[in-house]
Amino acid sequence: MVSRSKRVQNIIDFIEKLIVPSGKGEGKPFKLRPFQKRFIQDVYGATDKAGNRRVRRAILAMGRKNGKSVLIAALALTHLVGPEAVNNGEIYSAANDREQAALIFKYGAQIVRADAELLSIIKIVDSTKTMVCFANGSVYRAVSAEAGTKYGLNPTVVIYDELAQAKNRDLYDALDTSMAARLEPLFIVISTQSNDPQHILSQLIDDGLSGNDPTTVCHLYAVPDDAEDVFTDEKLWKLANPALGDFRSLEELRTAAKRAKRMPTFEAAFRNLYLNQRVNAETPFIPRAEWTACQGEYEIQPKEEIYLGLDLSGKTDLTALIGVTASELEKIKCWFWKPQDTLDEHEKRDRVPYFVWKNQGIINTTPGRAIQYPFIAEELARINVDYVIKGMAFDRYRIDDLMNAMTAIGLDCYVDGKDKERAGCIRLVPWGQGYASMTQAVEALEVSVLERKLVHDGNPCLTWNISNAMIIADAAGNRKLDKSKTRFRIDGAVALAMAIGLKSRDLAQGPIISSFEGQTKEEIDKRIAL
Repeated sequence: MVSRSKRVQNIIDFIEKLIVPSGKGEGKPFKLRPFQKRFIQDVYGATDKAGNRRVRRAILAMGRKNGKSVLIAALALTHLVGPEAVNNGEIYSAANDREQAALIFKYGAQIVRADAELLSIIKIVDSTKTMVCFANGSVYRAVSAEAGTKYGLNPTVVIYDELAQAKNRDLYDALDTSMAARLEPLFIVISTQSNDPQHILSQLIDDGLSGNDPTTVCHLYAVPDDAEDVFTDEKLWKLANPALGDFRSLEELRTAAKRAKRMPTFEAAFRNLYLNQRVNAETPFIPRAEWTACQGEYEIQPKEEIYLGLDLSGKTDLTALIGVTASELEKIKCWFWKPQDTLDEHEKRDRVPYFVWKNQGIINTTPGRAIQYPFIAEELARINVDYVIKGMAFDRYRIDDLMNAMTAIGLDCYVDGKDKERAGCIRLVPWGQGYASMTQAVEALEVSVLERKLVHDGNPCLTWNISNAMIIADAAGNRKLDKSKTRFRIDGAVALAMAIGLKSRDLAQGPIISSFEGQTKEEIDKRIAL
């Protein structure tokens, strides 16, 4: 056992008297694990000649779900009311968004409320995510990445949660530069690694591991980037997950590893979030073998309920409309359009047989060099007769032009969340192309493929789009399809993801009334012709 200073032992003793508010060990005192004690030892154990703590910056980087929230809350309380408290101290737990910041505060507040002695000397202000210690005048507050509001603070301690997710370094710099006036300032970062070598966290880790700065401590738990058998060698997982087999679930990690091995689109996130590797988050979407395994024969019955996804793309390029049945077996139907006068040059550019596909009825063409939206509107009217449209997800790009074309032929629609719902009208659902919306869509499509819920007929244009599709991820593991990562078309993949994503989003919602419900094909044809 490594000998500890009295200072370090006091910190450990204080934390282990705190009560676990939820999860494993709820209602019992904290039990710090060896890796947590080592971190505390290295951060608080070294002092200068004056007896002041030498370490000013500390980084603890490890895989997800290894008890960082517990440690953040415990360390914050250690400086608010514990052995590291000073008069009129300012302690901040920093996160990249309000939601995460609120969770950190909530956890700390639960610890206080579970201890009558702490609650008697600490005032909790939920509205401002603040705790105030009456005994010493110190304040703890959870803050998020609105850096402009953070200048003017005078922190004693900052604990930054998941710095890897920061889109820029504004909040970090604002908090870091505000600590100069304190005697023993301390900036702690607890995070998985960033996939970007130029990210502020990557720079901090590299500098900390160099050993050039005695005021910086860096504990990096990560699987080496060149390690083999990372999907099956469970001994390697322990390198990034010091709590594995304890409160870090081994079974959950096994499941994630199997999924990442089977679906390369999950690999980058698995390596980054579970193995704590600094990897590029750009990955292929659906492997050809998985897509081929979903091919089969089927029929979509007349008046069957379907969801649609529409990617209008550019007016000179491929437009994709993909339908997926609302049934448990997700049957796919495709409609594609290209401007007639672009086929020759785009066939050479894209290296696919557009003319053959046109002759086979796989793609439709519209006159000239730009997509003519009335042709798409007319097809939507026919689809609305043949099937029950529960909703159509769309990218906002040029949707107004299509809606005008729909209105011109009497095909009524309304925009979900903007217009009042109207019976007998097609429900149009805006679907953003950023992480917030596309993460749900991508995951819904992947689950459908993995579980063989999806069945397609081998449409070559859709298959080509799927093979071109690439996934990018942010530091939080959110993912989206990115057209900039390939020079070839992915419009069908985007439209399919939106359609299945909308279906997934709607599962808990009530029934939707389709446009033209109850009308015959003859009535609809007459209406369209008007």
